Amino acid sequence: MLKWYGFLGLLLILLGELNFYFVIQPFAISYMMIVWPGYLLVVDSIVYKLKGKSLLTSYPKEFLLMIVLSMPFWLMYEFYNLFTFSWHYVNAIWYINIFDFVVVIPAVLETFTLIHALDMGKRLDAKRILPSRGAADKAMLKMLAFFGFIITVLPVLMGPYGVLLMWTGICLLFDPVNYLTGRASLLREASRGVRSTIIQASIAGLVTGFFWEFWNYQAYTQWVYTLPSIIIPIRLFAMPLEGYIGYLPFGMACFLFYAYCRKFWFKKKNDLLAM
Repeated sequence: MLKWYGFLGLLLILLGELNFYFVIQPFAISYMMIVWPGYLLVVDSIVYKLKGKSLLTSYPKEFLLMIVLSMPFWLMYEFYNLFTFSWHYVNAIWYINIFDFVVVIPAVLETFTLIHALDMGKRLDAKRILPSRGAADKAMLKMLAFFGFIITVLPVLMGPYGVLLMWTGICLLFDPVNYLTGRASLLREASRGVRSTIIQASIAGLVTGFFWEFWNYQAYTQWVYTLPSIIIPIRLFAMPLEGYIGYLPFGMACFLFYAYCRKFWFKKKNDLLAM
């Protein structure tokens, strides 16, 4: 059985689905603050069922920090969108809907904790730790961080074509920086032979993206994509099918951005991999 708040989450999702049909204001103007808290409660309760601990029950301060960091994190992508013109909002009221962004990082990382609890991708982990090359590895990481910085700048300069890079730059910047500064790093996990962490973070982004697009497609307040399908002339909900590829690095970016920022508040070594 789920914990009690898991059933509350299911009720919130049901209410959100009903409101997509009836469009009752003021709830319809901010559906994300109904269905996404419901999603978080359901996923967290499943994680607790599997592990006996979860973000909400065992790490509430961490969960609160995820909420705090979520809006500035997503606003970086809104800044990119000023130059790439990838989407625009319909029926939105900015001073209300800006608060919808507080669920972005919690949604992805709650999904990550669930996928991590299920040991997804563990069969791909290596049996041995790859040897370290010391100074050579540090030099390579610094080069990767510089390359990631360049990728974060290019979307601003490329206009609509910048959409091809905007989802990867933050990921490519923060991963080597995290490695060099002793924070949780997907590259470090891979160097230890733990390839599953990259898979889990990527799938967390994709799963969360699916629900974003699913609920956005039904909503009164929604975003609309302005870029056409380039490779595959098929849309799943409103998103061009190839656009879902962007959710893979986005999941990793959420993981890495939070792992970088949390060290300023929490000095303990536990991170998302230990929760």
